[in-house]
Amino acid sequence: MTWREPRHVSPERKHVANPGSSGPTMRGVGILRRRSISTELAISLVLLVFLVEGLLLILIYHRQADYLYRQLQLKADEYAVNLSQTLAVPIWDLDDEQIRRIGEGFVRNDIVTSILIRDIDGNVYYEFSRDTSENPISRVVPIVYIGKPIGQVDFALSMDVYRKDLIWLRNIAILLMAVSLVVIVIATGIVLRVLMRKPLAILRRGMDQVARGDYDYRFDEVHHDELADIAHRFSKMAEEIREREQSLQKEAAERKRAEDKSRQSEARTLAILDAIPDTVFQLDRDGRFVDLRGDPENLVVPPDQSIGRKIEHVMPGHVSRVFRMQLDRTFAAKGVRVFEYDMPIEDGARYYECRLVAVSDDLALGMVRNISERMTAAAEKKRLLDQLQRAQKMEAIGMLAGGVAHDLNNVLSGLVSYPELILMDLPEESPLQKPIRTIQRSGERAATIVQDLLTLARRGVSVAEVLNLNQVIRDYLKSPEYDNLRHHHPDFRLETNLADDLLDISGSPVHLAKTVMNLVSNAAEAATQAGVIRIETENRYIDSPVKGYDDIEEGDYVVLTVTDNGIGISHEDIDRIFEPFYTKKVMGRSGTGLGMAVVWGTVKDHRGYIDMRSAPAQGTTATIYLPSTKEHRMQPRTPESVESLMGDGERILVVDDVKEQREIATGMLTRLGYAVASVSSGEAAVDYVRQHRVDLLVLDMIMDPGIDGLETYRRIIDIHPGQPALITSGFSESDRVHEARKLGAGRYVKKPYRLETIARAVRDVLTLNGKG
Repeated sequence: MTWREPRHVSPERKHVANPGSSGPTMRGVGILRRRSISTELAISLVLLVFLVEGLLLILIYHRQADYLYRQLQLKADEYAVNLSQTLAVPIWDLDDEQIRRIGEGFVRNDIVTSILIRDIDGNVYYEFSRDTSENPISRVVPIVYIGKPIGQVDFALSMDVYRKDLIWLRNIAILLMAVSLVVIVIATGIVLRVLMRKPLAILRRGMDQVARGDYDYRFDEVHHDELADIAHRFSKMAEEIREREQSLQKEAAERKRAEDKSRQSEARTLAILDAIPDTVFQLDRDGRFVDLRGDPENLVVPPDQSIGRKIEHVMPGHVSRVFRMQLDRTFAAKGVRVFEYDMPIEDGARYYECRLVAVSDDLALGMVRNISERMTAAAEKKRLLDQLQRAQKMEAIGMLAGGVAHDLNNVLSGLVSYPELILMDLPEESPLQKPIRTIQRSGERAATIVQDLLTLARRGVSVAEVLNLNQVIRDYLKSPEYDNLRHHHPDFRLETNLADDLLDISGSPVHLAKTVMNLVSNAAEAATQAGVIRIETENRYIDSPVKGYDDIEEGDYVVLTVTDNGIGISHEDIDRIFEPFYTKKVMGRSGTGLGMAVVWGTVKDHRGYIDMRSAPAQGTTATIYLPSTKEHRMQPRTPESVESLMGDGERILVVDDVKEQREIATGMLTRLGYAVASVSSGEAAVDYVRQHRVDLLVLDMIMDPGIDGLETYRRIIDIHPGQPALITSGFSESDRVHEARKLGAGRYVKKPYRLETIARAVRDVLTLNGKG
């Protein structure tokens, strides 16, 4: 802010005299014997005019003296306002040097007699005083910054200049009276001698016309040069007045239009700001809110309580620190700063994005947008991507495991099936009984591992029946596997809470028992001394999708929960616990590393969901959701001996691309009393049935190269509709197996199979088709 020098008003007067005029002539010396009316009239007029002029000059003198005094008072008020505004920022910033320069600049004005600048605590920053006359004009002005008093300035102005102006004005008045006396005497004589009443009347009449707004009036009746010049000037003035009036009217109209546009623009701006869902605010360099508007839900403190307050008094601690840091960087860099922060609320947190830009050296403009939905969507997208990646990873591993398992099943058929055939021919006392049974048990254990691989590949559920999960749990708790777990981990305490009204499910009791076994085994190994493992079952209806490790869809579920208070699982490990061979235990000393992978595969094969909750030192909870079923449980089948399942010479064709598999199947079926033939491909099987009738096909599903079991069966039923068939495969039931069964294939048997298994399956299919 710059100081403005005081304006000294000096009255000026223009005195116009007619050079052609002459004063009255003095006639004679001594007493006039004859009196002239014109002289007396002139003297009276002069005295009257002189008296009136004197009174007017006296009035003007007093009015001008009062005006000069008021001007001095206004100047003092102007100085007070300028000083208050100029000193506000330096005193707020404690800038002693700037305060001193302002004070010195102020006292350079001669009318300033004293000045005292101090803060609100009375500390003096600048003081000046000079000798002057009495009764100066004084002012005491508070210094205010952002509505808060921060100091005070006292100053006084001298009256000497005022008094000098009065003396000058008095002398001018006297001089004017003297000059005007001479002029009046001369003018009066001239006016009285010249007949000007008619020209003056004409001139006055024309002036009245112009005064009434007739700016086109012309003073054509005025013929005297002096009056004509006056008339001409008056006409010119009238024209200028008309032009100025038109200009003023145009300017007023334009100003009104501009004001209307400004009001409309301001109204639109305010409407836009109010309509924007973002919060808009302004901050000064000290972090005080200058303006704030926006959705109240996004504000911690209402706008009317935020204006003038600092960030630290409006926002939570961690948010205010972020804003303070970003505000300093904004003023330093003079660019746009974009940052995010979170605001804690009762049920969680809201997330915001702020854009901050410095619009001047002392003012920053900011805009805050609620990005909670975007952050939630991003988190949900990441969660779904993680689920997809886990599923893809498990699917890829499952494909690999499935292919390996298929080949291993073909290899294991000899270890599982041949020992049984050999044992049937060996006497009980033969020394080969024990090693052959050992070979058989080893093959069966290997087949169990392969079954785990198939489960991992989600091709392991070969048998599905209606069952009750409570019975599966009870059977496991009575099994040798649980006794063996108790032997190695005797310290944990088992608690069960099994729902009495638990709904049935459709699934494989073998795989579900293995799932329970793996969950309990992992819980026992994670339990510390005096650990507790709790097994619970319940019915639960999910009325809306539940998001967790798996997304659980709506429906009726049987829920199995296994909880332990053991060492827990870290956040990094819990996302990988279902990966095959991923374990924190020593590989080979606590199983195969497939336990949780088998659990995952079994749950997915049963169209279920699994949710894992764990934290280090807080235990683990595994929750499995299995769809319930309304189907009825079948009564347990009475065990049959192999002798009761013997054949009666029925013709059977074995179709398998693996020589060893054909030999095993042929040997078993021959031992069971059937007439058996075998071929190595689907094409050979089609050619065979064209020439020979068979009572049953034992058909491998996967045969490379060439057509598979489904296509082979399709071609054969085109030749012999209704041909009985039995499907075998190293995989579990696939879509092509189901398609073959829909075409008429009776049963499915998974390799490697035992003699009793193949005997019962063949007998069932033959009986079903009226050939048994």
